[in-house]
Amino acid sequence: MNMSILPLMASFAAVVEVGSFTDAAEQLGLSKSFVSKQISQLENQMGARLLHRSTRKLSLTDEGKQFYKHCKLIVDEAKKAQEEIIDSRTNPRGRIRIAIPQSIAISSLSSVFKKFQEKFPNIVLEIIASGVTENLIDEGFDLALRIGRLEDSTLISRRLSECCYQTVASPQYLKKFGKPDHPKELTKHNCLIYASSGGHWAYQKKNGESITVPVKGNLVCNDGNLIVDAVLNGQGIAYGPSILYQPHISQGKLELLFEDYAVPPVLISIVYPSKQNLSHKVSVLIDFLSEHLFVEL
Repeated sequence: MNMSILPLMASFAAVVEVGSFTDAAEQLGLSKSFVSKQISQLENQMGARLLHRSTRKLSLTDEGKQFYKHCKLIVDEAKKAQEEIIDSRTNPRGRIRIAIPQSIAISSLSSVFKKFQEKFPNIVLEIIASGVTENLIDEGFDLALRIGRLEDSTLISRRLSECCYQTVASPQYLKKFGKPDHPKELTKHNCLIYASSGGHWAYQKKNGESITVPVKGNLVCNDGNLIVDAVLNGQGIAYGPSILYQPHISQGKLELLFEDYAVPPVLISIVYPSKQNLSHKVSVLIDFLSEHLFVEL
């Protein structure tokens, strides 16, 4: 279909509904002569007369009556679509598909999403634990959360918060196997290796000196839940983003090790394909996360 016909159909429907070129032109914000030309152009394109014109009134031809039904339907649907979009600007609705690292998925971020949905109950959040970023569009994601350095890409990124890496163990493990005083002593312990941190744990002394310790143990896993459960159950020593362990440290279930060896904080960012024509519902979520994430994590 030639899309240029749509304005002509809208003008035709307006003329039919008000029964006058003058009133239709006023309603559309156009000149009477321009509307008259539009109807003539439409008739030429259709190859049929749609209106009988007289000095007193307008009336539809048989072809015009049939064509008006279609015009009315299309114009009404267009108005409905416009109204829905306008309404969504003040009352956001729809589905947002989000990819988040699993370490964030099992953190207190759930409370942030809960508050968001209490404020915007018409938005459906589809949250997928995934590290995908480069193929957001191909994978059907609206946005993603990432921890750490972002690779060069065409994605837009926005800093939300930061977290540090912590080394932790349960009181029962430390009572049984002893508390290491220096990262190098980790070679004598069973280390629970969270896949994102790898088999080399990095530390930095307060004087800036860097230390990297090769570690090994009986559990290597990319599932943060399993690592947290294992360290809570006294299976070994764990290392990973503070968002995994800080709640348990606060409750006394885990102890923080090597406090003199600070690990530089890493960024938590949100990435999305483009700022251009960003849907209002996604924009609202990005702003909400920016406001609340630092407090919660």
